[in-house]
Amino acid sequence: MTRRKRIEARTSGPLRIAALAALGALVVLDAAPAAASTQLDAALACRKALSTAGRVYADKRRKSLLTCGAKLLKCDILLEVDGENANGCRSKATDSCKRAIGPSADSAVNKAADKFDTKSGTECLPFGLTDMLSTAAGGLWFGNDTTCNLAVDLPSFIDCLRGEIDVEVDTVVGHVMPRIGILLDNAGLGGPYPNLPRPPSTLVIVSATAPGSGTLVSPGTISISSGMAVQIEGDAATLPCGGGQNGKLTISVSTALDPCTDPAALTYQIKEPYGSGDAVTLGPFTVDYNYCIDLKDASCSDTVTGTIDVP
Repeated sequence: MTRRKRIEARTSGPLRIAALAALGALVVLDAAPAAASTQLDAALACRKALSTAGRVYADKRRKSLLTCGAKLLKCDILLEVDGENANGCRSKATDSCKRAIGPSADSAVNKAADKFDTKSGTECLPFGLTDMLSTAAGGLWFGNDTTCNLAVDLPSFIDCLRGEIDVEVDTVVGHVMPRIGILLDNAGLGGPYPNLPRPPSTLVIVSATAPGSGTLVSPGTISISSGMAVQIEGDAATLPCGGGQNGKLTISVSTALDPCTDPAALTYQIKEPYGSGDAVTLGPFTVDYNYCIDLKDASCSDTVTGTIDVP
């Protein structure tokens, strides 16, 4: 046997196998990463929760607004193009929109907001607000967010961050559906969505001649420019009549001479308590309309009419 063969024979047996096994173990040990630290796990979990929960919430808000706006817009187009009575359509659309984007805690948008708060708050609590704001190594750099970086605790920060998402989503929705702001206002649902676009408007405060008199002061002719809207509020000091909180103002607008009796008039309501931000926005108007404002509160009842004058 040659010297080369004797060497190969010696290294092909158990010794060679043991050597290869040892070498393999060294390779495996060398390739194994170090165990992640608790702080690293917390940072990654917080970052993932903010991204994932934020995307889910933003998608839900955007889709809910656009779906609601499309339903309300269909009703107004029916009236404006075909002259159809839109009240039944608007009533159904408004009920649907209340479930989707209304102020109730049970609305789809508010449920989605709660999920974002809970998910983000739970996952980011171990990491902590200080490290989330930190711009040093290992921080998430939210200190560069000049809107939310002064938050005093994690819940306040999460709430502020969601508010920034709201602005971004509503701005995009307003770009693709410019009428949505006024549509929601006309349905009494626009309050929580101040960042949606609106046409310029003029404010009319409906009042009574004296507290509890039950006699309305007529706004007279309301003169506006073409394309403007009219926002109507109730006067908290003079309108309440007869005690309780059952009073309501019913506002009807129509091109008919008497919108009070016109079945096709667009109708809106403001209920007590007045002066709490509850208002309706009518329009925008490009031609003259007539209005009817009716007060009902216990034994008090009065009606005034007038014109919305568009030069």
